Amino acid sequence: MNKIFYFKDENKYKRLYFFNFKLFKIKKYFSDKYIKNIIKNIELKHENYQPCQNEITPAPNNFVLETLQKLKSFYFLPNGGNLGDGLIANSEFQIFNFYEDISYITKRDDYDKIQKPFNFIYGGGGLFVDIYKEKLDKFFDIFKNKFLKQCIILPSSFYNIPELFEIADERFTIFCREKNSFNYLVNSKTKAKIYLSDDMAFATDIKFYTSSTFTVKQLNNLKENLQKMPLKQLKNIIYNMFFSYSSIYNRIKEILSVIDKKSDIKIAYLLRTDSEKNIKDIFVNSFDLSVCGRITGKNSLDNAYIQIISELFLSAVDCADVIVTDRLHVGIAATLLNKEVFLFDNSYNKVSGVYEQSMKGLKNVHLLKDNDLKSIENIIKSCNIKNTANSNRLKNMNLNIEDFLTKYLAYKNI
Repeated sequence: MNKIFYFKDENKYKRLYFFNFKLFKIKKYFSDKYIKNIIKNIELKHENYQPCQNEITPAPNNFVLETLQKLKSFYFLPNGGNLGDGLIANSEFQIFNFYEDISYITKRDDYDKIQKPFNFIYGGGGLFVDIYKEKLDKFFDIFKNKFLKQCIILPSSFYNIPELFEIADERFTIFCREKNSFNYLVNSKTKAKIYLSDDMAFATDIKFYTSSTFTVKQLNNLKENLQKMPLKQLKNIIYNMFFSYSSIYNRIKEILSVIDKKSDIKIAYLLRTDSEKNIKDIFVNSFDLSVCGRITGKNSLDNAYIQIISELFLSAVDCADVIVTDRLHVGIAATLLNKEVFLFDNSYNKVSGVYEQSMKGLKNVHLLKDNDLKSIENIIKSCNIKNTANSNRLKNMNLNIEDFLTKYLAYKNI
């Protein structure tokens, strides 16, 4: 037995010790006694919470809302992906949960196997481009289901994806978030109904992030979930969501080390590193915030988890006064937080298209050319920058299990 745990390499011994220590902690987290004590603490604190006066009221495009309300009930699949996609999904969950005449069901998969008439809504994003063709088969299978009655694709980008035209017919309503996509679909002569609209993230009510306490509805959720949610489900939340959240938080906090603090103005360069990047040479100290975590599987279907992750995403953006990015939803998050935003385009002009559609009239948002990165400091100096940075919010998002469960149970709709 001693030979099993003996290593000449001291680092291996340390790793084994660390693993056993973590395993011990995880077992502790999953003991019934530990969970019951947490619930008891949450119940005691709940009695002293004072609700904020304003409920969360998202503001979607009127025509998008009317289209959703006409369906009344539908299956919903948000766009899984990076942290920016979580902001889209959070806005959509806000809308669905605020308007009582909308009823939705989320499922992880098997929409293509539904054997009764159904309506389907896809949450929208940047998936319908040739870069991600290999991920689209599951959507095309859903679209081909003979039981599909109506399908709505919420504001998305479309680029070099002719396979969609072969499937989309009169049952489809497709919203484009920029004119390039709109013109592309209209010129394809698809039978689907095509409309132009803002990206869904713009409908977000930012109070979910800026408020320091829960709404009346959230406190009611917290009370009922405490009473109804079984112990086994609470353990699954810790295992599937809290540990995932903690991992994402630990990656995101690295943003504090890359923010430029040479002057009174805090600048964050949040430039992408994936296949959509258009800037060849990044010579600034940059951090790709969006890829710090993935929104996938069951977690992507959970409105409470999505809201907590969106708060974390926003808290990272909130650490700076100035955001320089070619990530669309980093730019939208910064816009919602009233930062000074400098946007660069991605590889297929999605960012510039959304800027023209939804952000062009905003004084604090600027679209730059790739070469402008070389003189970005002078460009920033020429603007009247307001001090809006707040790194305390990110530090406060380092949640322990009790705080995470409290938020989760308050946000989770009954």
